[in-house]
Amino acid sequence: MSERSELTDDFDEVRDVTVIGAGPVGLSAAFWAGMREASSRVIDSLPDLGGQLTALYPEKWIFDVPGHPRVLAKELVELMRRQTLEQFDVPVHLETTAQRISWEDGLVVLHTDKGDLRSRTVVIAGGHGAFEPKKLPGYDMTPWEGRGAYYLVGEKSEFAGKRVLIVGGGDSACDWVVNLLDVAERVSLVHRREGFRAHEATVAQVMEAHAGGRIDLHVPFQIKAIEGNGHVERVRLFHSEDESREVELEADAILLQLGFKTALGPLKEWGLEISKGAIVVDPLMKTNLDAVWACGDITTFDGKLKLIATGFGEAAIAISQAIHHIRPEMKIQPKYSTNTGVPGAVEGDPTSPSA
Repeated sequence: MSERSELTDDFDEVRDVTVIGAGPVGLSAAFWAGMREASSRVIDSLPDLGGQLTALYPEKWIFDVPGHPRVLAKELVELMRRQTLEQFDVPVHLETTAQRISWEDGLVVLHTDKGDLRSRTVVIAGGHGAFEPKKLPGYDMTPWEGRGAYYLVGEKSEFAGKRVLIVGGGDSACDWVVNLLDVAERVSLVHRREGFRAHEATVAQVMEAHAGGRIDLHVPFQIKAIEGNGHVERVRLFHSEDESREVELEADAILLQLGFKTALGPLKEWGLEISKGAIVVDPLMKTNLDAVWACGDITTFDGKLKLIATGFGEAAIAISQAIHHIRPEMKIQPKYSTNTGVPGAVEGDPTSPSA
């Protein structure tokens, strides 16, 4: 990543593309810009690369990225950093929020909280936008936050040897049950309903672990009370359909996986066409704003699939269209890397991607 002095200089540069969002789809967009020999920069309001992969689950396995039977979220981010930022020397402005957008002299101007950034096009790849964990309904967890109650996991080693109670019934809750099986002393899963919303294969792993006596499963149950001397020590649960039925268990940590509230933040004031909290794009990833494209989970269109794999494809389309907008003489279809390697690579260099 560029040094701070270089980032300061970047405010004086006009780039071909400014990518909003440093998650996997945003990094992919900057990669494709480099492959088209276009200059780019990336900005993100978060303090680290990787978007939700870094902020929410850096140590979770991802199984649906093509070419990877499984890959840790943080490792995928590192691979993409090397593929994009190192190969093409892309400046990244972290903890930088694009507050307004305007157009002047044929350029798009992003007015950020750190200064104005000018480029010929903009590609929005902001994931779900700003997000924050949903709170537990019916019980105030605030007194226990930082004292054994967690919403996010930086490193799963935090739970080594602990008795962990996971709350939730979606993908994240079930994923963490599987991820902590060989780390925690004991894992318990509590969900207020009988059914789970997680992927069938993950639910099957959870149920197999329960059948094998490796985890405790409490459904349909909810948290009634938490006890402890300065830190979580015990949790009392009640049955969702019969509150007189209670279960008490010992726990050192409570991991709340209840989903996240998302918001477009300042983007919603830009004049973008919005539908159900997402940016509407056409089949070419174009928004209704001049010289602005979008890709990834932040977009919506007929047949939309919110997957990393489809986001990568959308990024390639958005960048090809943006570059064609800048240089109409360029073909939409890029040259194949199997023939050309990476632009700027040194022929004969064994460390070069095209060697």
